[in-house]
Amino acid sequence: MIPMRWIAFSLVAMVLGGLGWMGGDIVAQTGAARPAGTGSRVALINLSHVLKNYQKAVAFNNEMKDLISPLTQKQKGKAAQYEALVKEAQAKPEQREVYEKQIRQLQRELEDAANEAKMSISKKQDDMLVLLFKEIQEGCQRVAMAQGYDLVLHYNDATTSQEYWSAMNIARKLQAGACMPLHYGPGVEITNEVVSALNTAYSRSAPGAATGGAGAGATGGAPATTTGGAGAGRP
Repeated sequence: MIPMRWIAFSLVAMVLGGLGWMGGDIVAQTGAARPAGTGSRVALINLSHVLKNYQKAVAFNNEMKDLISPLTQKQKGKAAQYEALVKEAQAKPEQREVYEKQIRQLQRELEDAANEAKMSISKKQDDMLVLLFKEIQEGCQRVAMAQGYDLVLHYNDATTSQEYWSAMNIARKLQAGACMPLHYGPGVEITNEVVSALNTAYSRSAPGAATGGAGAGATGGAPATTTGGAGAGRP
């Protein structure tokens, strides 16, 4: 997968209004005041899991790969030429000036190609990143209203047990400044509901789109949650 910035996921043609989706599937609540003494309901959403399984994000990630691939191959070709010239220059010191001129020209071509690629891709990445976040936020609002949640918090965590217990992920948790859930009871995690709602909307607005994402049926949040008790919310 391309870093979260490509999306970024990785990361196109659907407007935010296309999220007027859940009307047929979810009956949104009216927002009436909750009876006194019932307390507030809080839910969690693993944003990493959503971005890996929301089909629009997956489609954009694949689109960016297709766009970047020829640019990468072009850069690799010029890089190979550069290395060959450097070796030739080292083998023929008497022609040093000639080779240095060719090497400088190739360096400029490499820099120009990199800048061109950055300019053509960056805006598209940034626009899609904003759009995806808006749609995910809208999805959270719809699910929260339908299921009676007063607060939805998002976090980023591994989506498989192997990733979850990796040293890199543990180090990230220890260094992260944001709150990371260590325990949560059943019913708090609504990641899969949000993914399902987003994919339902996307499939309606983009006929022919893939119907299943990578691990679309996997449990959201920490990879293998239990149904309660001390281990809930952990693999």
